[in-house]
Amino acid sequence: MHQDRGRGVTAPELSTQEKERILRGAVSSLSPLRLKVLPSKTAKKLVVLEAVAELFYPGETYTQAEVNARLEEIYPDPVTLRRDLVDFHFLCRTSDGARYWRPEPMRK
Repeated sequence: MHQDRGRGVTAPELSTQEKERILRGAVSSLSPLRLKVLPSKTAKKLVVLEAVAELFYPGETYTQAEVNARLEEIYPDPVTLRRDLVDFHFLCRTSDGARYWRPEPMRK
């Protein structure tokens, strides 16, 4: 059904404490998730994107409007956030951008 661009990525191998530190610096709230900044450094951005990807369930498909609606709730620039989720393979999309889905996690 989907053209799989590979399995989802995970944030760099960091300790739980380090990931929590990065998240605390990027969010104003963890529950519900609210981003105050999207880090520019890739390693930190991956930690944040991994947390954002949890808003989407593997096996579910979403329209672009549904993805944008979820992302608008947590960050004022949902388009950049959506593009980063796709570019870093936390979300996949059809070639026309009409449908999005979260890939199954990579198995170690």
